[in-house]
Amino acid sequence: MGEGAAGAAEVHSAPELAVALRAGPLRLVFDRGALRWIRLGEREVLRGIYVAVREADWATVPAELEDLEVEAEPESFRVRFVARHRRGPVRFDWEGRIEGAPDGRLTFSMEGAVASTFLRNRIGICVLHPAEECAGRRCIIETVDGDRAESAFPALVAPHQPFRNVRSILHEVAPGVEAEVRMEGETFETEDQRNWSDASFKTYGTPLHLPYPVEVQEGTVVSQTVTVSLFGVTAEPVRRAAATVPGALPKRRNSPEPVIVRVDPARTFPRPAIGLGGADLAELAEADQARLRPLRLDHLRADLHLESPGWEAALTRAVANARALDTRLEAAVFLPDDPRPALDDLAGLTLRLRPPVASWLLFRASDGLTADGSVALARRALSGADPGARFGGGTDRYFVELNRRRPSPAGLDLLVFALTPQVHALDDATLVENLDSLRWIADTSRGFAGGALLGVSPVTLRPRAGPRPGDPRQSAAFAAAWTLGFVAAAAEAGFASLTFYELTGPRGVMEGGESFPVLRALLDLAAWPDVLLAHSRRPERVRVLAVGSRGSVRIFLANVTTEPHPVRVEGLGGRVHRAALGDASPGGESGFEIELAPHGIARLDVEAADARR
Repeated sequence: MGEGAAGAAEVHSAPELAVALRAGPLRLVFDRGALRWIRLGEREVLRGIYVAVREADWATVPAELEDLEVEAEPESFRVRFVARHRRGPVRFDWEGRIEGAPDGRLTFSMEGAVASTFLRNRIGICVLHPAEECAGRRCIIETVDGDRAESAFPALVAPHQPFRNVRSILHEVAPGVEAEVRMEGETFETEDQRNWSDASFKTYGTPLHLPYPVEVQEGTVVSQTVTVSLFGVTAEPVRRAAATVPGALPKRRNSPEPVIVRVDPARTFPRPAIGLGGADLAELAEADQARLRPLRLDHLRADLHLESPGWEAALTRAVANARALDTRLEAAVFLPDDPRPALDDLAGLTLRLRPPVASWLLFRASDGLTADGSVALARRALSGADPGARFGGGTDRYFVELNRRRPSPAGLDLLVFALTPQVHALDDATLVENLDSLRWIADTSRGFAGGALLGVSPVTLRPRAGPRPGDPRQSAAFAAAWTLGFVAAAAEAGFASLTFYELTGPRGVMEGGESFPVLRALLDLAAWPDVLLAHSRRPERVRVLAVGSRGSVRIFLANVTTEPHPVRVEGLGGRVHRAALGDASPGGESGFEIELAPHGIARLDVEAADARR
């Protein structure tokens, strides 16, 4: 399965420790034992350097830090700490030493000892290269044998590791400036994490072609070092007071500079069809129906496992829910190895129930992929249920399965895969960054989709494998902000259909009679057919979704951080005639401003200036 099968781990909705540091021309953040957001000016050199301890099922074992010492100078820093990984049989401790020099050189070293015998898939340093800055760009790879060759980070999502047996990677980070990442203590390789909807490439050890899991014996020593060097840059003197005891990241509330958001009403994209999952789990109560009906959902997803008992009752519940909400079904049909008898049984029940069907998604129960020939068989068996239904397939798992195995698109109207933004990391910032992976996934999919429309089904915050309880952020404003950002990114990428979450419960849009903020966000979005091109200059802080209809524009601004941010919206000469969850200044030719509270969402209804002429 590969390392994409991350297990459950602790969720950090906000960093426990985030210290801004500087190494000459480089700015970066120390965050809970890792380096993040290593930047040269506005250019991101690396997204992160960290140590991963992964169990036999790829579950991450988080670390507790002890004896942390941070010494920060105006142009350099030194960090020392002890990290202890403890869960079940896993006992691994290591000492971390991180240094930043005035010339931009970074050194991240770890040395530790295994305190108990256990099975591991990985122990060691990982380096994240930002896809935005690297995809399609040339680089030079040095192998463990000392050979150097020119290569390139893949533009489209690479099914398999683009670089193997890696000792160093050199790439241009700005005109005339190169960064070299050199790794010692293990044989490293690079994978394209966009396969799991991460917006990065990851260089890691141990190579996946070696057997795993591997038993590590008590007393085994692990020692690795990553060094980052800059070439071609002259560090300007940095004049700021030395910080002997650095605190948290400086609050941006005192900054007079707002986050700039620009909306282009001349460039529009069709809003994807939006549905919710879990239609088969239980029949909706009347009160829940009343909350959901105004969403005007395009479809409800029902999972029908024809290889197992109980699918007939699941379909009956789903049909009742679809009719109650005046929508159609997205029926995800899981077929046994011989699908013919099961399809005949399904066809017989659909003739009695006459379900309204938007699409049939055909998957093999054994591996979640669409088997060759199954779509043709399903068309013959099920076309009579709803003649307007699409027939789709792909994979019920992550995009990596679709990209590596690429089932035949013959007969497909819709090509789909499932997605969660936290396969590899769980923090808010990573989930937000991962929205940017959708455009590369869409471009790659179109290369083998055979003309089929693209869809994502289902989209969930937490991976579906594991315990039923959902992510605690599901019921918070963060899920609403992230969902709005997902709709914006998916529309720009060209996705035709999105299926989110579940109707009710901890993984849904409401629970126990309480509507979650994500339900309100979807309700505010329901009547708008077009998505406008919109760009946030600091998407890691503020996400934007702009929708339009007949000269009117609705803008959603979502603060995805724990700090307040002023936002200035440009590109729309007009008047804000209603603002929800925020106060906006009067509009005009140059734009308008609004203050976003931590994790705040503002909805602005704007009457465009040219609509009044």
